[in-house]
Amino acid sequence: MNINAEIDKIKHDLEEFHDESLIEAVKKLLAYARKQSYETGLKPMTVDEYMKRAMVSEADIKYGKTTNIDDVDKESKNW
Repeated sequence: MNINAEIDKIKHDLEEFHDESLIEAVKKLLAYARKQSYETGLKPMTVDEYMKRAMVSEADIKYGKTTNIDDVDKESKNW
């Protein structure tokens, strides 16, 4: 199967029909595919990984390696 030819055919078909419900169905299908692709890449954390992260976080807090919540809010507004 030539994937580029298939994509071109689908584009042509979508342009030909100009059907809003068809476009919405394709958008939902693409959103589902993106979600599935993302979730497939996720991997549960082991208890050891969790404990190591917790220990690093606790050490960061102990040594003052923290960020003020107001600074985080300011940074997010710059995006």
